[in-house]
Amino acid sequence: MKCFYHHERDAVGICKSCGKGLCQECSIDLGKGLACRDHCENDAKAVIELIERNIKLTSRAESNLAAGHRIRNGTAVFNLVIGVVFLGWGIADSNRLPLLIVLGFFFIVYAIFLFSQAKKKTISN
Repeated sequence: MKCFYHHERDAVGICKSCGKGLCQECSIDLGKGLACRDHCENDAKAVIELIERNIKLTSRAESNLAAGHRIRNGTAVFNLVIGVVFLGWGIADSNRLPLLIVLGFFFIVYAIFLFSQAKKKTISN
C-alpha cells in the first residue's frame, strides 16, 4: 500500500479516522492508532476515546448481567420457599384454606420456570 499523500512512498499504517494509507512523514502516532498529520488528529482521538468508553461500558454491562443472574436465582428461591410454605400451610389446614394449596403449587411451578430460564441463559453465555 502506498501513502495517500505521497504516492511514491510505502504506507506504514492507516489513519484511524479516514482509513487512508500513510507514510512516516504524513502520520502521527496517537498511541492507539495513527492519524493524518494536521488533518484527522482530532477525529482519530475522538474515535479512540469512543472505543475506550465502549470497552468500559461493555465490562460494566457484563457485570450487570452477572448480577441479573444472581437476582433471577434469588427470585426463584424466594418463589420456591413461598410455594412450599403456602402448600404446607394449605395441606395442614385443608378444610379452611384450599386456596393456599393452589397458590403454593403455582409459586413452585413459577420457581421451577425461573430456574430453567436462568440455566438456559447461563448455558447460552
